[in-house]
Amino acid sequence: MFHSELFTSAIASGATSRAQVNYSTKDYVLPPLNNGMQVSALLPFLMAVCGIGAHLDEVQIQAPSMQPLPYPNLNPNNRSSGSESPPRFWDFSGAPFPLRPTEELDIYATQDSGSSETEYVLVTLSDGQRVAPPPIRTAPTINGNGGYFSAHWTASTTLTAGAWTQVQPTFDYPLPAGLYSLIGARVYSATALFFRMLPATSPLWRPGGLAVRAYDSLDPVNQRGFQQVFFPGQGWGEWLRFYQNVSPSIELFATSADTAEEGWFDLIKVSDATTTGAI
Repeated sequence: MFHSELFTSAIASGATSRAQVNYSTKDYVLPPLNNGMQVSALLPFLMAVCGIGAHLDEVQIQAPSMQPLPYPNLNPNNRSSGSESPPRFWDFSGAPFPLRPTEELDIYATQDSGSSETEYVLVTLSDGQRVAPPPIRTAPTINGNGGYFSAHWTASTTLTAGAWTQVQPTFDYPLPAGLYSLIGARVYSATALFFRMLPATSPLWRPGGLAVRAYDSLDPVNQRGFQQVFFPGQGWGEWLRFYQNVSPSIELFATSADTAEEGWFDLIKVSDATTTGAI
């Protein structure tokens, strides 16, 4: 189980002078603490970090429990208005950083633009467990159960620049009735930076990742549920489950008021069940 939150603020230029990037508390789930985030007892592991900024140099993670060792300094990052390809994405899912519940998690960064610049850092926290997806059937499926596929969707929501905007996906083809496991995702929009899932039912957490601005841009290796063209990955496990009539929405963070969104859900059809407890 994992969950993504955003840190963003304008910081002064200075390639060696770190400045704090504030926790964005407009649409948060985890509580703020000063200008940082309070670590949840349910998600006490740092799983991934992704920084984007036109002149972003270094991202530093600070939490008291990391001492007396030096705080992790992450470089390279995406020095662009959006993600680069391949993306500069710090994936610690194989060995996430343990944090102390209720402590403050802070993000600091440096940039060398010569003037003030806004930086964006997506931080993903987890419970330290990689929930394995359901087994993929190797024989012909029965009603599709056990089969895996990528479902393409579109939307035409006007996004709010500089904020999370909820987008309801419309699939090209209706999903057959049943229970589905989401094991990866890709989201595209003209000025998109990040996305996260907004479950229609449960859990509370909003797992997310890096959005792309070009059709040929690569996703972070483990963000997809299937092996990618260039780099093999093991995935992040199961993100969430949903019934076909209550598919999750997507929260999308973009820098302009885009009016067209597109994406792909990597799915496994788990069963024909349409309600909790059904066989």
